[in-house]
Amino acid sequence: PTVLRRQSRLRFISFGSGSSGNCAFIGSEHGGVLVDAGVDAEHVTDSLKANGIDPKSIAGIILTHDHSDHLRFAYTLLRANRHMALYCTPRCLNGIFRRSSISRRIRDYHHPIYKEIPFTVGDLTITAFETSHDGTDNVGFAIDLGENHFVITTDTGIITERADYYMRRANYIMLESNYDSEMLE
Repeated sequence: PTVLRRQSRLRFISFGSGSSGNCAFIGSEHGGVLVDAGVDAEHVTDSLKANGIDPKSIAGIILTHDHSDHLRFAYTLLRANRHMALYCTPRCLNGIFRRSSISRRIRDYHHPIYKEIPFTVGDLTITAFETSHDGTDNVGFAIDLGENHFVITTDTGIITERADYYMRRANYIMLESNYDSEMLE
């Protein structure tokens, strides 16, 4: 007999976006990842549970860059969930050590990623790509789950050529840009 498997449904939940803190969940019913960790760890954990997501199903944190509003609670989350990994470029990790007072033990959780080289976390295929911002080695992420193509880019000043490439393939886009009063006028 042929067994039909239902395609996993992509889920996205934002816990905060802006200078006060950035963090989101993306995944499926099988688990997923956090994008950045700049929102209070307890709030993130409580919100995951309220949405029926077991924090143990979160494989890790994918970091867009090294600013504190994107990573302030990364070590707290990792320490409380030792099964999680921290996915960021080696240059981003070095920027974290240069710019913040976060524990150097965060290195124990680091899994290096590289722009334009896809990696797999659970049932997600994730590709980091170049974005425009003043952090260290800024990236956006193209996240694929079956036929779902989701792109997330934060703090971007312009749409880079590579961001444009991934955005044109996307079914869903989460775009956050820097505040610029001149642009708004």
